[in-house]
Amino acid sequence: MVADSVEQVVYNYLQADSTFKNYFNGIYWVEADADTIPYLVFWMVDDAGINTLLNKVQQGEARIQFDLWDTSKIRGARLRTKVAEKVKAMNEYRDGYHIMVTGITEQTIQRASDTDPFHFVVDGIVKWSKE
Repeated sequence: MVADSVEQVVYNYLQADSTFKNYFNGIYWVEADADTIPYLVFWMVDDAGINTLLNKVQQGEARIQFDLWDTSKIRGARLRTKVAEKVKAMNEYRDGYHIMVTGITEQTIQRASDTDPFHFVVDGIVKWSKE
């Protein structure tokens, strides 16, 4: 199967690991279909396409953000680490794409009120090329 986008490759990568998937009540691409906590939403922030590789149909260098929402700050911080480890390990050929993460950042976003869920973020720089 050949994917239509780097985001689809990332989604398939996350969904293929049943242990990782079981940490969350849902893993969503762009927006959550439900709000059963904890859940993970990811989306492409931008793709600068910095690298120029010869003989590649398409390539890029995308910044993908992973937003984790949880009602427990302790569990959320632990899950943020799990997300960071999973993103760092993304280095493979999948669905017609070569993907490799070259760096990540992690952060905790301040809540607007004490009734809001905790928001944790992992950003990854994903270099990719399509065969």
